[in-house]
Order: sequence, then C-alpha cells, then structure tokens
Amino acid sequence: MTQEPASQGKAHVGKAVVITTAVLWLLDWIDHGSFEPWRGLGTAAWVAAVLGALTLVARRIEPRRAPIWRQLVVLAFTAGIASSIATTSFSLVAAALPEVFPEGPRRPLVATAVVGFFDGDALFGFWALLIELPRQIGAERRLEDERRALRQEVELAHIRAALEPHFVLNTLNTIAGLVTEEPAEARTLIATLGDLLRDIMQGSRRSHHTVREEVSWLRGFARILESRHFGRLAFEWDVDASVDDCVLPVLLLQPLLENAVHHGALRRRERGRVVLQITGEAGHLRCAVEDEGPGFDLAAVPPEGRGLALVRRRVALESADASLRIDSRPGRTRLEVTLPRRTA
Repeated sequence: MTQEPASQGKAHVGKAVVITTAVLWLLDWIDHGSFEPWRGLGTAAWVAAVLGALTLVARRIEPRRAPIWRQLVVLAFTAGIASSIATTSFSLVAAALPEVFPEGPRRPLVATAVVGFFDGDALFGFWALLIELPRQIGAERRLEDERRALRQEVELAHIRAALEPHFVLNTLNTIAGLVTEEPAEARTLIATLGDLLRDIMQGSRRSHHTVREEVSWLRGFARILESRHFGRLAFEWDVDASVDDCVLPVLLLQPLLENAVHHGALRRRERGRVVLQITGEAGHLRCAVEDEGPGFDLAAVPPEGRGLALVRRRVALESADASLRIDSRPGRTRLEVTLPRRTA
C-alpha cells in the first residue's frame, strides 16, 4: 500500500486544526458577541485532541481488511470518545480552578460527556473533509503513478524481448546465405554480429543510450547488410555532431533501417540508397530514415509490420510529445521519429 509522506500527513492535520478552530472561534464570537481567550484556547485544544486521535487511529486501519462501514464506525467512536474525554477534562479543570473560571462548568459531568461525544462526531465530518479526503486522493494518485510506471516498464521489457530475437534471427539468416559461397565473409559477419550482440548485452539494463552509441551500432548492422547484398546497397550517414550526446531508446532506429533496406532499397533494379539523418532543433531530436524504393499508398496498404509497430509503440511510450511520421511516394519513403531532446 502506498504510504503518505510523514511531512504531508502532518501538514494535513495542521491545516485541519487551524481551519476548524478558526471556524469555531468565528461561530462562538457570533453567538456570544465577544471572544474569550480561555474559551478560544480550550476550543483549539479540543480540536487538536480529537483530530489527532482520529488521524492516529486512521493510520492504523488496514483498508483492504476492514469494510468501509466498520472503518466509519471505528472512526466515529474514536472521535466521540476523544471529544468526550477532552470536554470532561476541561470541565474538571474549570471546577478545580474557580479563580480562573468563576462561572464553573456549564453542565453536569455526565451531560458534558454525552454532549462532547456528539460534538466529536460532528467534528469527524470536518476531519473527513479536510484531512482524510485529501490524503486518500493523494494516495490514489501516487498508487496510479506507480501502476503506470510498472505497466510501462513491463511493456518496454516485452518490446525489447520481441525486438532483439527478431534482429538476431534476420541477421543469422543473412549469414547463412554466405556460409557456402563466401565462408571468409561469413566469418567476418559472425565476428561483426558478435560485436553487436556484445553491445546489446552490455547495455541490456539500459533503456536508453546516446545517439553516438546508436549510430555506431547501426553502422555495424549496415556492414552486415552491405556484405549480404554486395553492390546493391549504399548507406549515407548525416548525423549532426551536436546531438551525439542526446539520448534515445536503445535500438529504436534498427527496425526502420531494416525496413528501408528490404522494402525500399532492395526493390530497385539498380543500386538502392538508404539515408539516416539525425538532427536537433527547437528542443527536439529528429531521426529520419529515407530510401529510394517504390513506396506505397498509406491509405491502401497500412505499413504496420512487426518492426514498425514496435517502433510506433516505443515512441508512444517515450513521451506524449514524441511522434512517428511516414511520408511515402514512388521513389522516396521517409520515416521520421521526433523525440524530446535530452542529453545523457
């Protein structure tokens, strides 16, 4: 159960005591036409005693184990008993100090205790409104924040678990095509793949890394694709040096680069070009992957392959200000990811 910070709980109690005491002082002044300091101090002490007892008991109740009606009964009796004890004590003090309280107690002791009990229940309503309701709202908000963070963490873990095997399987298939015809090149690609997997393992506990690290990893990935499709692919890298230390989700751009190769550049009869561009402007980081493939009709063929769907979801989880835009026409397809600009 989410716990309320101690300082915040004390602030709620203090606020309730001040507001309730001020209201009762005003009512007393309207009723009697004057304000007596001793009576005012007694009211403040009574309010503090009842609200303090209520708050102490409420913190010891386990809401999940006690039905709401039982909680209300316990708290109502707590307020009544605390108020009865406080008012009875004040009455005894007034009887013992006639020189300070010449009028003495206003009611018999039993009547004072009964009236004090019901006055405490009335004060219970103020306590519920000024202390318990804000505390419950704050606790629910903190609990919902924890739930949201946990859901996001779990979803990101699932996304990465789906993405990394997807990349490894495709890369192994690429290497398999070279094992018989070009074993030396296959060995080179295996070494490159090992470096890429090592980088993934070393950063497996991180959800983000720098643009410099992302681009370095993608260059290794591009080398594998260039070897597999020798003479048919060309990569261009247009990365603004000023964004090298900006952060973005790990392997966010890899599916975009892979899609640009297989669904764009390699569908050309001649050599295909893929461009990766990363720039920073107006507090945003813009990452674009562009190819010279045949393109597609966004309305007729929704481009929601597995890799792109994962990228779209990761972008949505990153920030409400993040976006993925797709612009496709014959001879040019551009996918652009916009993220808030943050540095490592």
